[in-house]
Amino acid sequence: MMKLLLSIITINYNNDKGLESTIQSVISQTYQDFEYLIIDGGSTDESVVYIESQSNKIDYWVSEPDNGIYSAMNKGIAKANGEYLLFLNSGDTLNGSNALKKFIEHQDFQGDIIYGDYKFEIGGKVYPDNLSPLFFIRTSLPHQSTFFKREVFDIMGFYDERYKIVADRAFYIKCFLSNQFVFKHISYPLTVFDLSGVSNDPLHKEKQFFRK
Repeated sequence: MMKLLLSIITINYNNDKGLESTIQSVISQTYQDFEYLIIDGGSTDESVVYIESQSNKIDYWVSEPDNGIYSAMNKGIAKANGEYLLFLNSGDTLNGSNALKKFIEHQDFQGDIIYGDYKFEIGGKVYPDNLSPLFFIRTSLPHQSTFFKREVFDIMGFYDERYKIVADRAFYIKCFLSNQFVFKHISYPLTVFDLSGVSNDPLHKEKQFFRK
């Protein structure tokens, strides 16, 4: 199999409308050197019906119960073949049909963990070029706008499934403190962030630093 530059991984559970938006944003890209994987957690809404309707544009998909967000993301990592991995979960979308092309062809596209910015429906968020431990104490990077080299997971392991909603933040911190990887910022809003996602649920805010 020819080595692809990118694997896009979408996880979903009972978010059929958000999933439809995500899939459409991926399959409409002008840049096509990627594989697309969907990991569904055994949805009982119309998610699987829609996945099946688009299956000729999806390289791999599965629908079965899992142990949460990071269990699903880890399943995607295990199946991915790309040099880089991008986690674009249901509800999040790429910022227009040229988003991948603009990001990948950007003059700053280099490194092991390459992160861009994102937009909200109104406004957005821009990340710093230079990171520090203090940055990760205050906040984190956006997994939906980050390309991870596959080797990062080979070296550091997968996401820690003991965390319900902050395993991606813990993984960024572990990678940053290891001093083994080049982090690179691209000043471009790669994605449109779904503010209705679980990480923005007020019920979860006070639990962000606790294990299950």
